[in-house]
Amino acid sequence: MHSRHKIGLLSLLALALLALGAGTSAPAFAAEDTKPAPPAAPELGLDPLAPQTVALPGGVTPAYGQRSLSEGEWRFDFHGFLTAPLVIGFGDRAMPLPGQSGTTLHTPPAVPDDLETFSHTGVVPTTYVQLNFSEGTSLVQANMSILARQANASTSFLEPASQVGVNDLFVSVLPKIENLRTEVLVGAFASRYGATGEYDEGRYGTPLIARVNGIGERITMRGRLGNFVLLAEEGVAGQSNKAGTAVTPDVWNDFANPNEGTSFVAHGHLGAKGWGLAQLGLHYLHAWSQDDRANNVVNGIQMIDASQPDAKLDVVAGDLRVTAGRFGHFYGALSYVNAKHVGTLSRIISILNTRGGPGLIANYLGPNSNGNGNLTVIGGQYDLSIGKLVSYPVPFSGDGPDLFLSLFGMIAHVNSDDKTYDVNGRYYDGTTKWKAGSELTYSFLPWLAVSGRYDKVVLDTHDDCAGVSCSSYNFAVVSPRIILRSDWQSTDQIVIQYSHWFNGANTLIRVGDPPIENINFIPDKDMISLSASMWW
Repeated sequence: MHSRHKIGLLSLLALALLALGAGTSAPAFAAEDTKPAPPAAPELGLDPLAPQTVALPGGVTPAYGQRSLSEGEWRFDFHGFLTAPLVIGFGDRAMPLPGQSGTTLHTPPAVPDDLETFSHTGVVPTTYVQLNFSEGTSLVQANMSILARQANASTSFLEPASQVGVNDLFVSVLPKIENLRTEVLVGAFASRYGATGEYDEGRYGTPLIARVNGIGERITMRGRLGNFVLLAEEGVAGQSNKAGTAVTPDVWNDFANPNEGTSFVAHGHLGAKGWGLAQLGLHYLHAWSQDDRANNVVNGIQMIDASQPDAKLDVVAGDLRVTAGRFGHFYGALSYVNAKHVGTLSRIISILNTRGGPGLIANYLGPNSNGNGNLTVIGGQYDLSIGKLVSYPVPFSGDGPDLFLSLFGMIAHVNSDDKTYDVNGRYYDGTTKWKAGSELTYSFLPWLAVSGRYDKVVLDTHDDCAGVSCSSYNFAVVSPRIILRSDWQSTDQIVIQYSHWFNGANTLIRVGDPPIENINFIPDKDMISLSASMWW
């Protein structure tokens, strides 16, 4: 398990499909388009092969290719995205001894920006590489992605869990059904709902509704009815393995949890897009586990407990996406999450980047909730290109000076069966958290742009946290950047960034393995990073 991953010759097998001829005619609908190329913008969810990372500085989104337009033409495509940063955090040593500096250096920086917590803002760049391979025709295509979150040449120790390897592996089919455009995905892939960016996961890199990670199927259909495009989608996902009792949670296995049961997710979605401008979506996801091997490991021995309730989690959400051309892009979502005994629900579903039921308990519901409670999430993002706005009616595609504005925010309210304080004196039940930010980027030369971002994070709106002001846990961060690139519309950038945190007296960070909040560790206040990104 500790040896390096070796990727040999990978053979992509085409899926033989039967009975996918012309379907029944639907006179009320008109075909939306004649070519089966995938849509440029996300529909009810984000493309599985889109990178699972925050939006790049300056509002730049990597673009990928499309299918062959000929049914008989087999085509191989290779696309990729990478970002490789050096990130250094600067802190203060409380009582430096002789031979010690009063300034500490940490990489990664010791700041409140953990992906799984509400403190995550995405201002700290992280290593990420994704390689997408596909082979097929305009009707059927095999897809595979290879992903890593670390580069071994830069690490101080081998961390196999960060070398994800083959992440997505699925076959996509565009059957020829009259008057309906249909896409069928079968295999292992992620489905993300609530992506705030026009083409990506947005400034926070956090789907507001849910992320489903599993193996199964997903069918999406859409057709035109007058001035409207109607969309429908359904999917079912399961898992291909389960951590056994002999597995000890550790760094190398990404802290696999043998107490989680085999879990499944069924989900359905409806949407309507009007006049190519606004899209309204309704979403329902149901995740469950009814595995009698879950939560019953005692001293390494699998026990049977007939009284253990099955885990259930329901998500009901609505969202609105407005793509208004020169007036920018807006996305907003409202989501309600109801959890029942989710301690045994696996990572097949992720709410606000948490890891299944145990992650939802650790970060929102509380350890004494028995996995019971609910979460209401509201959030959105608005992006506007001033260059596109003022150049109208002359088309503008980023091939000249531009001022790009982004506004974003999120609110989460928690109701939990845990009526206690956490170890740091904060509530679980009745807690309201919010964060908001803005970013402004000015591109004034083909090779140069400058950007500035501000984020504010409030972790509890209560006045009192066990005798301490709850506001003392809050923080803000300001991040000026210099963006270098090879041309206006280049597919590369080098970013030099400085960030300063305005931490409260009790601002916490997560340290250790597994990472937990440590009130005795003083967070860094400053960070400098140098990152290179490229996509093709």
